[in-house]
Amino acid sequence: MSDVETDAKCPYDLGGNLRTKSRRSLAVVTAAILALLAPVTATADAIPAARSLVATAAEDRMANTGLVQEIGDKPSKFHALPEESQVSPQSDCTETKRNLKVLRESGQKQVVCFEWQTREEFAETRGLSSSSTVVWCGTQSANQVWVTRDSICSVRGVVIVIMDTTTGVVYGKAYGAVEQEIDTQNAIPEFFEYMKFDLYTADVATEGMTVEVKATCSLDTSCQQSSGPWDAPRPIVAGGSIDGTFTRLWPSTPAGNKSFLISYVMTVNVNGLWGNTKWGGNGDPGDGQYLVRCDFQVSAYAGCVVPAFTPTFEVSTKYPQARAFVGMVQASMSTHPGWEGHGQPLHRESSEIAATLNRAVVCDSTFTPNASTPPPVQCDEWPFAKSKESGRQFGVTSGTQCQQYSVVSQTIDGKVYVSLTWPGANQGKMPPASAKCARASMPKVQNEGVGGDLGRKTTEWRLLENDAYWVDAGQP
Repeated sequence: MSDVETDAKCPYDLGGNLRTKSRRSLAVVTAAILALLAPVTATADAIPAARSLVATAAEDRMANTGLVQEIGDKPSKFHALPEESQVSPQSDCTETKRNLKVLRESGQKQVVCFEWQTREEFAETRGLSSSSTVVWCGTQSANQVWVTRDSICSVRGVVIVIMDTTTGVVYGKAYGAVEQEIDTQNAIPEFFEYMKFDLYTADVATEGMTVEVKATCSLDTSCQQSSGPWDAPRPIVAGGSIDGTFTRLWPSTPAGNKSFLISYVMTVNVNGLWGNTKWGGNGDPGDGQYLVRCDFQVSAYAGCVVPAFTPTFEVSTKYPQARAFVGMVQASMSTHPGWEGHGQPLHRESSEIAATLNRAVVCDSTFTPNASTPPPVQCDEWPFAKSKESGRQFGVTSGTQCQQYSVVSQTIDGKVYVSLTWPGANQGKMPPASAKCARASMPKVQNEGVGGDLGRKTTEWRLLENDAYWVDAGQP
């Protein structure tokens, strides 16, 4: 496949990838293989947008690309990042109990500490509340970080505990939740975060309670963060909520990139008693998971993404023979390259020199176009030449060592059928599973069509060197 990188000024659709079923020729390819390669239909439920985060100066540019992210917009594809500490609540109250003597000697009679609820505890707490979530992951499991390529989302249950410093007795508790949604834009080096704190219920007086959140996105000036509405104590009472937005900017440098690991400290004051809790940082809930990367390396504009999300490149049904080729190789090759749930993802090869060498090995002088392939004909290689999984990078020295395929055209009863075939297909034989690559005699329009789509997605997802991505060719 000849992947061509494109300028970010070209419009493309971030969410318009719903899969549709297509018809394939039955010539040569068996019914079993057709069933294997049959595409899947995906659907997406939408959550009404609550507010726009896009800065005024960038609105026109983002409107041109159709990539404006709204708070609460539920993406069609997302996944949860693994989080280790889910067995029991994370609590700084344990540390507070160890320091009761020091606190007493400092003159404090009572102290505020925090507990992070388990998913089960928070589900019960939220069930007692009439408050509804705004962020797009609000209906997903709480106390997890959910990501797409352009968004990070979480809802965490927190318990505010008031403790006696003399006896360690708990006077009361207040139950709440922190909602967060970070949204990046792939054509501007800015990213935005909506945060909401709900105080569901309390068995202590909450009049006079205030909440303050400080976020750190970098220890230097590489992340410029607005002061925002969270930088000063804000009043809240049981049954209430407060919200606000952080705006962050990366002052981009040509050909550079920078990752920002965001951490948070929340301070609560209850009638003169105060305490704080942290998340996102080392050893805290959500450790290392609020990560955004900005770059100026894949398009005419700098932009930002969430690198923890591995996107999926869908081989379009507009190119049925190329799609069948990729799907057949993924299914028949023992390593199942790029097939999610079966093999490992592909990784971007950003070096033009390496990609040219990859292509020169797989599509070397031993390649002969099939006379039945609709012209003009090209050598189509898999995995992509612009991937770290190209056959050359796995020791292949000639395309003769790859699986061999051809797109052929046949006329039956006056009707033209175009299909994918390989040596031994008529005898029901499969291509060698141990092969490390594949090549096909492919119509140019199919080969370059898929390659162009991959180049545009490389730009949209801001895939840098060695970034991973899956490839969907319609396997069930």
